Formats: sequence, structure tokens, C-alpha cells
Amino acid sequence: MHNGSPIFTRFRLVSDPDLDGLLSNCRVRVHSRARHVRLRLDPREGLIVTVPPRFDQRRLPGLLLSKADWIRQVALRHNSVRSAGDPEARGKRPSRVILPALGCCWEVVYQHKAGQRLLFTEDRERLLLGLPNVPADTLNERIGLRLRRWLMDQAYDFLSVRVAALAKDYALAYRGLRIRNQRARWGSCSTSGDLSLNARLLFCSPAACDYVITHELVHTRHPNHSPDFWSDVAELMPDYRSRQDSLKQVWLSLPDWV
Repeated sequence: MHNGSPIFTRFRLVSDPDLDGLLSNCRVRVHSRARHVRLRLDPREGLIVTVPPRFDQRRLPGLLLSKADWIRQVALRHNSVRSAGDPEARGKRPSRVILPALGCCWEVVYQHKAGQRLLFTEDRERLLLGLPNVPADTLNERIGLRLRRWLMDQAYDFLSVRVAALAKDYALAYRGLRIRNQRARWGSCSTSGDLSLNARLLFCSPAACDYVITHELVHTRHPNHSPDFWSDVAELMPDYRSRQDSLKQVWLSLPDWV
């Protein structure tokens, strides 16, 4: 687990000003089990640096400068994937929501209204949002929050049925299912057989979504990533590698409101 809250740090690398934008609001996390410094560049959250408890954080500017080429390359790759996506669905105030796992697309309609409450209605293939008269940043936060609540409902309705169906097909038993909106993983399985799945799976293809569910179901039999685990996954889903490969692209192209 992480010790304390993430620290938001601004780094100014005088000798490399091009990196300033990428390093602004860098998140530094102290992890009780970390043995080395780990860098992760998230397309929405920016650079996240995980350090061991006793790491001298005065060393970070120099370390980040030494990783400058890697940071640039990853940022360029992320930007390339995101720019190839649908701009109308990507922003904080989308004009449509596309959920490939469901094979569905919703038009998002915004209407300004009096008052301070944001109103939300789902009408067939449209999501109607009544926008209150509040500052733009506050409004975008409320829109994102409401869309995420809607996404969670969609995910629970779909994934609970899909998990039950695949578990029956594979003769694998699980104890319970929890739907979350996680920032770092698609799913997990506890040692007692409780599954946790990410609502963001709805942005995956049906094939990739089924792979994640299958992966976690097999964990009810093998609580590790041993050769036996991967052998069982391959037996149930021979093309699992191609499904697995698509997940990273999906993660990079998730809309900003998620």
C-alpha cells in the first residue's frame, strides 16, 4: 500500500526546458514495498514516480533528467494514439460516448438551464444533460462525475451477466463481483474468489473484455501468474495474447472524463 497521499511536485530542469510541460505536477508516491524508483507516464495524470520509503527525493531532478529520452518517447507514443481517436468522444465534455464492449454509441446533448443542479436523463441512444450556471471548471467536474456514475451502472449491468456466463462456460466458481473505476488495472481476484473489474472495460472490444474476465476467473484456480495459470488461460482462450495486446491501446485512448 502507499504511505500517505501522493506529493505533487513541480520540477524545473533549466538545462532541458522542453521537459517542463511533461514534469509539471509530477506525482511522487512513497511505496512501503518499493525497492527501486519506478516511473509511469499516464496520458491523463502525467508522470507518476514511485519511490522507496528512504529514497532521498533531492535526487529526483537528476534522475528525471537522465530519463528524458524515455519520457519524451513515451509521451510521443501516447499523443499519437490519442490523436488517432475520436475527438468528439475524447474530451471532458464529449458529444458522444462509444462503448465497444456493448456495441453501443450515445449522443450527448447539453442544454443550459436555470439553477445550480446538473440534470441527467438517458433517452434511448441519447444522454441529456441540463447544465447549471456555474464556472466552466466546476461544470466539467460535475459532467465527468455524472458520466462516470452512468458508466458504473452500465458496467455493472453488463459485466455481472458476462462474468456469470463465462464462469458457467468454464466451470469456474467465484464468490462475488465488484465494479470499480480504477486508474491502474483492469481487474483483480482476491484469494477468497472475489472479483473486481474496471468499468473502463466497456471501452474495450468484446474480445478484450472477455479476456480480462477470463484472466480473473482463472485466478480463482491459480492465485498467481505461474506457468499453470497461463496454460489454463491459453486452453480456454487460445488467442489471448492478441486480446491482451489491445488493452494498452484502449487505456491510452480513454476519454478525459473517465
